Amino acid sequence: GPSLRVLPAERLRRAGGGLPRAVERARLAPQRLLVPDANATWLADVVPAALRLLRRGRFDALMTTAPPHSVTVAGALVRARSSVPWIADWRDPWLTHADLDRSRGLVRAKAAATAPLARWAARRMDAASCVEYAVDELEELAPRVPREVIVNGVDVAEVEALVPAPDPERLVFTFAGYFFGDRRPTAFLDALERLVAERPDLGGRLRARFLGGFPDADRVRVEAGPLRDVVALEGTRPHGEALQAQVDAGCLLLFMQDGGGEGAKFVPAKVREYLAAGRPVLALVPPDGAAATMLREHATAWIAAPEDVAGCLAALREIAARWTAGTLAGRPLDPALRDGIDRRAGAARLAGLIRRTVGG
Repeated sequence: GPSLRVLPAERLRRAGGGLPRAVERARLAPQRLLVPDANATWLADVVPAALRLLRRGRFDALMTTAPPHSVTVAGALVRARSSVPWIADWRDPWLTHADLDRSRGLVRAKAAATAPLARWAARRMDAASCVEYAVDELEELAPRVPREVIVNGVDVAEVEALVPAPDPERLVFTFAGYFFGDRRPTAFLDALERLVAERPDLGGRLRARFLGGFPDADRVRVEAGPLRDVVALEGTRPHGEALQAQVDAGCLLLFMQDGGGEGAKFVPAKVREYLAAGRPVLALVPPDGAAATMLREHATAWIAAPEDVAGCLAALREIAARWTAGTLAGRPLDPALRDGIDRRAGAARLAGLIRRTVGG
């Protein structure tokens, strides 16, 4: 199938402008039409390969994990041709994901075409595991299927083994990840630009690090504007380096769009990484959503709506004031929360689901 090692937005950025960009956009167009997603062409290879394996040996269970949900379709196709029980893992919702831009006609049409496929696949599962914000969708698609809720966790011991090395001369904001859907750092950049303008005394003492992907429009704005010496676009880094950058940060950044109301349900996996890191957090997320609630309860956190520039600026002022006074500090991971977010706990829950399904 199409290579997704480089995301489509990054491929367009690398193409530049004019004819090369138009050619690259034409090459990407067929991916938008594939149902349920751009990985659907893999089904022609993975389903026969899985069936060959099942015929050759003794297997107790078949497992899939998604997204992409073309893998869920693969599981359903294999299960239809095999007696081996199928356990499907949903790390994100399929039809109600906040990254779906429902204002676009093509997105709505594709969602409508995908819904019957999702129902067909879900009803062939023998069991399912899912994140907490996919429970409602799974209940609607397959109400009789046994399931286990397994949150997106973190390898707590891996984070705790890192030795923080904060920059003593700079207040460093850090985000490691990609901006999927219509998630954007625009409001944060607007607020940061205003802070730099009103606090010239901070001078070169502010730094915003972005590891991973970055939206093209904001990249142009950063590279050509007053933030070019403040914002560092560092590209993709190995996971260990990303974790180290997070524990070194003066303040961590989190972005989650409203997504037509769906974003309020999401608790990005990064939230639990941040709690394990124990650093302060500035989150531009739905203020009454699940991610905001968790951060308020367990972290030193400032919350502003995804497009609330004024709220973000107020938070930046307070964070900068605390940093200048030497009082900016995070909260250590609550021992009562530690076991709940550790991936070992999730692994134990998944093992129990597998045993129950195979035993049944």
